[in-house]
Amino acid sequence: MNASFNPDYASPPGDMLAETIEYLGITQTELARRMGRPIKTINEIIQARSAVTADTALELERVLGVPAHLWMNMEANYREHLARKRAAEKLEVNEEWLGSLPVSSMQRAGWIPRTKDKRELMAAILSFFGCASVASWTEIWMNPKVAYRKSPKLESKSECVAAWLRKAELEAWSQSCAPFDSARFGAALKELRKATKLPPKDWVGAIREACNACGVAYVLLPGFPGIPVSGATRQLNEDRMLIVQTGRYRDDGHFWFTFFHEARHVLQGKLRKDWQMEYEGNEDELEADANRFAREFLIPSEKIIEARRQHGGKMPVEAGKALAADLGISPGIVAGRLHHDGIWPRFTGNSLKVSYQIGELLSTGVRV
Repeated sequence: MNASFNPDYASPPGDMLAETIEYLGITQTELARRMGRPIKTINEIIQARSAVTADTALELERVLGVPAHLWMNMEANYREHLARKRAAEKLEVNEEWLGSLPVSSMQRAGWIPRTKDKRELMAAILSFFGCASVASWTEIWMNPKVAYRKSPKLESKSECVAAWLRKAELEAWSQSCAPFDSARFGAALKELRKATKLPPKDWVGAIREACNACGVAYVLLPGFPGIPVSGATRQLNEDRMLIVQTGRYRDDGHFWFTFFHEARHVLQGKLRKDWQMEYEGNEDELEADANRFAREFLIPSEKIIEARRQHGGKMPVEAGKALAADLGISPGIVAGRLHHDGIWPRFTGNSLKVSYQIGELLSTGVRV
């Protein structure tokens, strides 16, 4: 969340009016005569009991030479300040709600300001979520229809997941995307298979550029500790889809499988305004289809069968490397698939995998 200057004070235009006429040596009575207004009107403006209207601002411009927009801006800022002050005084601190949210993690990440004032904190968090009240936040983010609420694994972490998803939305809207084009996105995925061989620092840039050109916002956003989520997708509007990854597991096989899994959700054409989450244990029909797509899109099963046939039913490490070269993908992806399928023992071919720290993926200027 970008920091902005929000002072807790604002001067009414009456202060500037009083200073201006004093500087010019004009009394309130003389100003009233020049403007054709009652002296009471001038006095009430100076005392901040009456607002400066557009007509008054124009008259002050003619008489005092101070542009009308300055008077109007001061008036607007002052009235906004008063409204914010009233709203803050009316906002009741909900300790239980604040305690359920990952406030410290959100503050460390810079998503919300660090403050000890509970009302200020409440207002900042509601603004972050785009909600006017705790009741509306509950309706939007804790509604049983929201996809991530369907899993017992995510139920206890739902507030943390909500914060992560909301930040992903905000990051997605900051990206410049073409209108969504499903056919173009499908073609872009074929090209992105080649990007699996790039160093980790180049992954996010390559994915984002390709996705944005097809109307898909791509966000890499590490999760808070304890959030068992690898990725998620949703439709933001008719022209923009969103893919977000956490970068869990820290190797290229898991990273790219997750990306192509989420990409399949976009191509399924089933996305709505609710989230489609990827987490361990989610085995619904759409998830199963996305798993099959990512697996076969990266490494067609017949290619593995053929490679083993050529080696008498075995799959030596060199054969795995040759398969990766033939497919034009990272050898680490092949290693991950062979481990998952039980063709290789757990530690065989581990040297083929490319490990990374999350900072490497974020080194391309990605904001979190």
